[in-house]
Amino acid sequence: MKKKKINIFGGGCAGFSFIRRSQEVKDATFKFYLGTENGEKDHYWGFWSNKYSYDFDEICLKWNKWKIINYRNEKTFYSNQHPYCLINKKKWINFCKGKTHNSNVKIIKKKVEDINSKFFVDKKLIEGDYFFDCRNITFNKNILLQHFIGLTIETNENKFDPSTVILMDFRCNQSRGLHFIYVIPFSKKKALVESTLFSKNVEDRKFYLSAINSYLKENFNINFFKVLKEEKGIIPMQYMNFSLENSVSIGTRGGATKPSSGYTFIYIQKQISNIIYQLNNNLKINNFIHTKFSLFMDKIFIKALEKNPKIFPDLFYKMNSRLSGDEMALFMNGNQSLKTWLKIIYSLPKLLFLHAIWQCIKEIEN
Repeated sequence: MKKKKINIFGGGCAGFSFIRRSQEVKDATFKFYLGTENGEKDHYWGFWSNKYSYDFDEICLKWNKWKIINYRNEKTFYSNQHPYCLINKKKWINFCKGKTHNSNVKIIKKKVEDINSKFFVDKKLIEGDYFFDCRNITFNKNILLQHFIGLTIETNENKFDPSTVILMDFRCNQSRGLHFIYVIPFSKKKALVESTLFSKNVEDRKFYLSAINSYLKENFNINFFKVLKEEKGIIPMQYMNFSLENSVSIGTRGGATKPSSGYTFIYIQKQISNIIYQLNNNLKINNFIHTKFSLFMDKIFIKALEKNPKIFPDLFYKMNSRLSGDEMALFMNGNQSLKTWLKIIYSLPKLLFLHAIWQCIKEIEN
């Protein structure tokens, strides 16, 4: 039987997620074009455990409790079945590389270019049966973005509760857009603290660092700390799928990112699982993982957020406070039940969201 010739372009999360499962694809050979080294810094990906994380649980950090906080309220969520997980990028890549010690995978550290929907390396045409593209993308400037800077810090005293993640704490400067602080406690003295904004404008680095410093001083009585690592990111809060003719995009480039939350990692695992099934059953390849209803609801949510960001610290709390930990974890992983959707829809301010729905419908008609 003729083997499938599969090419993967791009050395990010999606590329490594695919290549680590190459042995599951029947009768196939892979060429994995990593691109050139870009010196990208290490960072973390967050997600809630589900069936797609079954084989890498041992390399994840896990918490069974997480909080959402605003100036008036605080709620702790619990889940033993779907803990909140964090995975380190470098650890993930090394884990994936450890799965590729077989003769059907060739790793090539060269940059790929596309011309008229065909792919070239060193000006030579790349041939094959399937082309999967997860290279970096550029996006329009005039869209809502999730942007952040995070510091991994260490203190001299016990300041953090290592049992509980602070998923969103809105007790911070709300003048530039929807703003929250995210705290991952690694121990009583060590944590990742991120300042995250939902807005169209990326701020100067000083803004995020000032927000982190103020937050730690006001809420943890931390005046001095050692910075061990810094990370930053910009995530488009808009559904994008950039597939060229004769190729399928995966990862952020292929619509894996959830527009309303920015979560991507676990959706990539689902996307790769679907594609492997399609390859093994000779089905038409597609990269769709978010339902049309879910994407439409995200679009409405983002329209409302752009219209009135100041109400969202209370709204985020209200929306999620109606859910159990398991319901929230499943919802964030894309497994939304009708019951959960109804709880969330019931909590929304009706006039604001009806206006957002009307705007979305008008855009579709145009």
